[in-house]
Amino acid sequence: MTFALTSPALVEQGTMPDKYTLAKGENTSPPLEWSGAPEGTQSFVLTCVDPDVPWGNFGLPGPGTLYGDLFIHWMAYDLPANVASLPAGASGSLPGGAKELDNTAADFGSESPFYQYRKGYIGCAPPPGDRAHRYIFTLYALNTGSLGVAESGRYNDLEEALKGKVIAATSLMVYFGQKAE
Repeated sequence: MTFALTSPALVEQGTMPDKYTLAKGENTSPPLEWSGAPEGTQSFVLTCVDPDVPWGNFGLPGPGTLYGDLFIHWMAYDLPANVASLPAGASGSLPGGAKELDNTAADFGSESPFYQYRKGYIGCAPPPGDRAHRYIFTLYALNTGSLGVAESGRYNDLEEALKGKVIAATSLMVYFGQKAE
């Protein structure tokens, strides 16, 4: 069986439903399901990134300065191997002691309106008029039950901790954009 990440609410290369966005919806994490985890899987890591963010619009340092130029929307780790799905809104109440790291909103500083969303999932909110952005959910099957990342860790800490522990990975990509006002 092939390792696969799917969703009853998301379609590969489809449009992110408004409900799961910060821009137009409830800022709720979408439901996700996976199957075909390889033998030896002891835990999972889930990430959601936007590789299309126009950094200048946010007053942040330009390309090449933050985590491979990705806007990090979600990082969940130490998801137990016996878990094969997350319901809508799972961010903030993950199963089996799984943990979440700060997303990129933490980089905006405490004066930013986005700062309140720094822990867990932050939904799509590309600038109005910008092209539709890609949102890539990636699930990693690991050969360890605990990744050992501090809860204060960031994306680069997660990447470093994954080295040598990934058995397999699978992704689901959707688009979201906003018309210019």
